[in-house]
Amino acid sequence: MADLNSDERMRLATEGKAMPDGSYPVRDCEDLKSAIQAYGNETGDRVELRHFLIKRSIALGCTEEIPDEWQVEIHDG
Repeated sequence: MADLNSDERMRLATEGKAMPDGSYPVRDCEDLKSAIQAYGNETGDRVELRHFLIKRSIALGCTEEIPDEWQVEIHDG
């Protein structure tokens, strides 16, 4: 994921481009790919993170990056 300082991460969080704590900043499709790869190592609220990543993929026009097993959430959620 992006190498950002905490101020940048918090700014992105207030813009809805990172999780509320500044983790998982997703500014573009490359950040999205990195975040999806890191998803498997997440020990916190994976449902909230997955929803955030889907939302960002839609906003960025990168829904093709979303794993197939998540695709139903794009169309239902």
